[in-house]
Amino acid sequence: MKLINLTLQGLYGNKISLWTLVSVLFVALLPSCKNRLKEKSDEALMKMALEISQKNLIIDSHIDWPEWLLNFPGDISKRTQQGDFDLERANEGGLKATMSVIYINSELGVDDGRELVDSLRRLISFYTETYPDMFAAALNPDEVRSNFSRQLFSLPVCLENGSPIGEDIEYLEYLKDIGVVYITLCHDETNQISDSNFDEYRQWNGLSPFGLEVIRELNRLGIMIDISHSTDSTVYQALRYSSAPVVATHSSCRHFTPGYERNLPDTPIKLIADKDGVIMVNFGSMFLDSVCLRNCNEAIGYLKSQKITYYSQEGAAYLDEFVKSHKVVTDSKQLVNHIDYIVHIAGIDHVGLGSDFNGVGPTQPADVRDVSGYPVIIFELLRRGYSEDDIRKILSGNFLRVWDKVIEKGREINKISEI
Repeated sequence: MKLINLTLQGLYGNKISLWTLVSVLFVALLPSCKNRLKEKSDEALMKMALEISQKNLIIDSHIDWPEWLLNFPGDISKRTQQGDFDLERANEGGLKATMSVIYINSELGVDDGRELVDSLRRLISFYTETYPDMFAAALNPDEVRSNFSRQLFSLPVCLENGSPIGEDIEYLEYLKDIGVVYITLCHDETNQISDSNFDEYRQWNGLSPFGLEVIRELNRLGIMIDISHSTDSTVYQALRYSSAPVVATHSSCRHFTPGYERNLPDTPIKLIADKDGVIMVNFGSMFLDSVCLRNCNEAIGYLKSQKITYYSQEGAAYLDEFVKSHKVVTDSKQLVNHIDYIVHIAGIDHVGLGSDFNGVGPTQPADVRDVSGYPVIIFELLRRGYSEDDIRKILSGNFLRVWDKVIEKGREINKISEI
């Protein structure tokens, strides 16, 4: 339908389009709309938050549930006794899709890593094949949206740590074929692709020569490049050499945790936005709060020195005592502070949710302990005056837009190569 180009005679003989006038009025009225939201009672805002969570598509870009089930067997089609994710609690929180993480420990060699890739992929497929009335695979955003309309929970697949690729660029084709939609370049150690921000050994000063090939091939295949866990140099180089938007699927803002390289500083956040990418905020308290970071590092250091895991009886006893005198968890307000900060420096179109549930240990925010907690985040966003349209972008719109663009860029590259 054509838009009729109506005009109004402006002051001093200037012509102002009706649409410009409407836009100006909208901007002028926006603060009053926000104020009206802020004036609502907490009870009214929570009711709105629950309604928004149930009627809108929520996607979490990083949940480590497949590896969790290997270590703590259970059935995510119903409520589990351990862990942060299952379908029952996801339904309570309004979560409709999660990137299902195939996590590869950095200590594994290429062959063992590939074996684990196939094992975890079969585990994910078990749920879509065994419970087709509950779960569905999703290779692209359209399939996520279609599953949402059919009330099916989407389980797209991603790979955290590119180490199983080895030096074989053709393995990326295999990963594409089994449904991998994004790859985190590295994890806690530098690998053959890039340097890790958890590793003091910086072999490549960013990307390796092979890593540059990986970036180009991921672009061609339409697989998203995840720079979480990468050093700052790696992030800058990935942004420079990628022809598609880049994502940070489970990282927060270094502004709140000075010196913590696992989080992103301001400049890369802005550059990711300039490339039309997205930063998905990690829910781990050590990512969100500097005091929690310091105390968590102290506890982790002690447990490692004693060779104790925090899921063991001895580890749980130590942590129970430790938290009596040390702050290790924050809350949804601090989580939304990170969202606010990204919006402030990069814009509303470049932020989302990447909880890292089942991967951050017992450091989830006190009021967002598992996947039932997304309405609490929505409540806090409403309390601060975010509109429902903006909240939709944070819940899924931004991530799905980037995913669409990465796939489209792959199609463009392949068309050019065919000429």
